[in-house]
Amino acid sequence: MAYSFFTGAACGLLLLAAVRISMGHKRRDSRWLLVLLAGIFLYLLRPLLNDQGSLIDLLIDIPTILIPGAFWLFCHQLCSEREAFPKWGWWLVATQIMVDLASHLNLHHWFYLLAQPYKLAIIGAGLATLLQQLQSDLVAERRQLRIALLIAIGGYMLIVVCAEFLFSFLPTPAGIPTLHAVTATLLAFGACFWLLSLSPKALEDSLPPASNDPEANEPREKSLEPLDEAQCVLLARLQEHMAAGGYRHTGLTIRELAEQLSAKEHVLRALINKHLGFRNFNEYLNQYRIDEASQRLADPDEAHLPVLSIALDIGYRSLSPFNAAFKRRHEKTPTEFRRDALPS
Repeated sequence: MAYSFFTGAACGLLLLAAVRISMGHKRRDSRWLLVLLAGIFLYLLRPLLNDQGSLIDLLIDIPTILIPGAFWLFCHQLCSEREAFPKWGWWLVATQIMVDLASHLNLHHWFYLLAQPYKLAIIGAGLATLLQQLQSDLVAERRQLRIALLIAIGGYMLIVVCAEFLFSFLPTPAGIPTLHAVTATLLAFGACFWLLSLSPKALEDSLPPASNDPEANEPREKSLEPLDEAQCVLLARLQEHMAAGGYRHTGLTIRELAEQLSAKEHVLRALINKHLGFRNFNEYLNQYRIDEASQRLADPDEAHLPVLSIALDIGYRSLSPFNAAFKRRHEKTPTEFRRDALPS
């Protein structure tokens, strides 16, 4: 009875969250989050459903098979700043779905042994995506969402997959299903309370615009809060520090920059995000670094310098991230830019 009650409560909260997200974020691309919620909903509900026949059971199980891949895709969508999901990632997700599907169809017992580690790997990739550039993320609501997903949702998913694998060979203790339902209810309640009450703009500020939104790519004027005296002083120090070449420090982090300016880290984050309009600290640094690189690549007196030397001088650890940042700005590589800028 307790198991059914808490499972029903968790499913009800998930439905509430899905409806709120689909109605309240129509201009945001929340498709993978909704797929993830649908998969979790059916995963929790599945033990309460009687066998409906092999085909219907398979159709019910398919959304649960999609959970690891949807989690990774949602994490990428949340953190990527509109960068495309890598092609090799699609292949990994597709392979995980096929292996898990073969396991559900009982084609061979080896598929089950392969499916569980594969799930862990895909979920782990999602967690790695959340961790990537977490420190440089300047959007406060998104950083909180990333940390919550990392600790609560991702961690619990790893525990569930490991427990499923373990209890497929050992007897399941009597209280484990109820504990699972209670934990799922608490997580669902916490997510709903946070996203719907405490921080209703967390997803709106984090998810990319929907591709079918005609205004998605149109620049919008953002009303900025007026700076108080302390913020004006900090902004002046920041701009002076950057003009003096502070951005050239290799591996510079927002924490180190705050220490150099004798400022509090969260104050500096808010200043760069809300008053300068940058969502990622590395993009803020890239503004200065690519400006200098562009000038030096177009300077005939520095035509003898290798591109790598310029990249290292302005703070990059290697050529690859410099090339990527430069191409995002100029839509051409540094070598192509230099060739076009300098007479032959």
